[in-house]
Amino acid sequence: MADMDMFPRIQRILVKGCSLVTIAIYLLIAVLLVITALLGATETLKMISLALENPTQLALTNVLQGILLIIVIATLIDMVQSYVRAGRVLVRPILIAGVTTMVRRLLVTNLTFMDIIGTTIVILGLTVAMIYLGREDRDVVSFLKKKDKDCPTDKEDRESR
Repeated sequence: MADMDMFPRIQRILVKGCSLVTIAIYLLIAVLLVITALLGATETLKMISLALENPTQLALTNVLQGILLIIVIATLIDMVQSYVRAGRVLVRPILIAGVTTMVRRLLVTNLTFMDIIGTTIVILGLTVAMIYLGREDRDVVSFLKKKDKDCPTDKEDRESR
């Protein structure tokens, strides 16, 4: 009988260990993304100052590209945060990052007519996916907000003791 109890315990330990490793990896990714966003913001601010001195189309395009890249990085940080909080990757932030990347490509790259048509179709597809697949994400987000409201604050927790 003791052998039967041992397997579920080992299984729980392995599952918890793997979950902790996954969360640690996502936290490392979050730190790297934050550093990248800060570097990108610094570089974009430099490009803005250059664009103010010499406002050419190339300078403005570079600023726009930098801003859109920061938006993509921020969306990926949001995805990591949702994974750490909810224990699963939400689809909506990934789709938002995809739409932003495609818009960035459409705005700042020299594309042929067929590339523009293809990119526009991808943007439309990602938008439709965001509308339909994002519903499940909204349920998870509303669950997290409700969970946050139900959790006592540190002050309430200390007062109850």
